[in-house]
Amino acid sequence: MSVSFDRVSDIYDATRGLPASISEQVTDTILNLTSATPDTKFFETGIGTGRIALPIVQRGYSYTGVDISKKMLAELHRKLEGISHRLTTVKADATSLPFADNSFDVALTIHVFHLISNWQQALAEICRVLKSGGIYLYSHFNMDINNVDQDINQDKFDFEQKLQAIMADYGYSLPCYGATEQEVLDILHEQGATLETVVAARWQFELTVGKLLEHHQNKVYRHTWHLRDDIFARVIQDLRSWSLQRYGSLDYDLSGERKFKIVVVRNWA
Repeated sequence: MSVSFDRVSDIYDATRGLPASISEQVTDTILNLTSATPDTKFFETGIGTGRIALPIVQRGYSYTGVDISKKMLAELHRKLEGISHRLTTVKADATSLPFADNSFDVALTIHVFHLISNWQQALAEICRVLKSGGIYLYSHFNMDINNVDQDINQDKFDFEQKLQAIMADYGYSLPCYGATEQEVLDILHEQGATLETVVAARWQFELTVGKLLEHHQNKVYRHTWHLRDDIFARVIQDLRSWSLQRYGSLDYDLSGERKFKIVVVRNWA
């Protein structure tokens, strides 16, 4: 099973898009890491609305992507209306790619494997369609709410943990669909790949408790999609009450720094 983002395709970019300058930094980093030429063929599992693909496509590169969400793909193509490009998209499952072996020079998965239950098969499919000597770029970018480190805002971490605890009180757990970052890295190590971690960009984000609560109330994030409507309403009310007690105000500042981290995988395919 994989998670479809059909329900948030119209707000995905507004809630998860990268700032324009950061997007350019990430694009420059990807092209530099892969030594891209006009002949380089890119492939992305979980291409979505083109958050990563679009800037590369706009620079003239050949790019192929798959996604299970028809609406996300439609949003991507809407952005390219009237523009000449070399983008091909296919609505397909990540665990069964409709491409021949050794088809692409560069493969990417950006923030995807935590959403795919059979992620090992999806990873094997990427290896299959990647050319021998090709480069795989992997980014997880998913906060592990069971662990906190120096890269995670503690106050925001507390909020997410409380959400999980409130759902548990009502008999609902946070869905765990796919892999953690470490699980993916461990398999790549076991398969003999060499890994290099690169921070493509850093930037400051602005966020308040009230805005985060609003996002959850509007079901921007997948955490509560599985809740019944009546349970969801109670969870949000409890979370609001706790937030006022914990932070003192919904204007409490949760701003901080984000990183875009890429693991460069070589000697794998």
